[in-house]
Amino acid sequence: MTMTMRGFIALGALAVALPIAAQTPPTKATGDAAITEMQRQQANPGIPAVPEQNREGAMADARDADWVDTRQWLDQARAAVNEGNLGLANELLERAATRMLSRSVVPSMAAQPMHDARLRHITLAREAVQRRDRGDAVRQIDLAIAPG
Repeated sequence: MTMTMRGFIALGALAVALPIAAQTPPTKATGDAAITEMQRQQANPGIPAVPEQNREGAMADARDADWVDTRQWLDQARAAVNEGNLGLANELLERAATRMLSRSVVPSMAAQPMHDARLRHITLAREAVQRRDRGDAVRQIDLAIAPG
């Protein structure tokens, strides 16, 4: 091999190795894996790969058999936040909101969005969970549960 050929081979090897070496290793996620996964999915939309969220959904499904109303989901969500299980708390808050939104209305009102203070507190609680703000999440859940 000539010296020029060896130089081109070395240059090609560097061209391949430098981008790989420049990549930073992934940082270890802090906090709840399902929330981290959700935030990553929101930042990079596409085909979701959400095994942690699927696990949290399956855990909530296992508890779902005896539940009959939104209040019970909110109570369970509060308990999950207090235990630090933010992924499960988010799943339960989503279910509470879905239960509220799946109401029966007359057909003429079907296109009208629902405006409800409790639903707004559930939304704010979900946002707090995603920020990992446990205090605000519990406060918003309590406001959603409060009568009136």
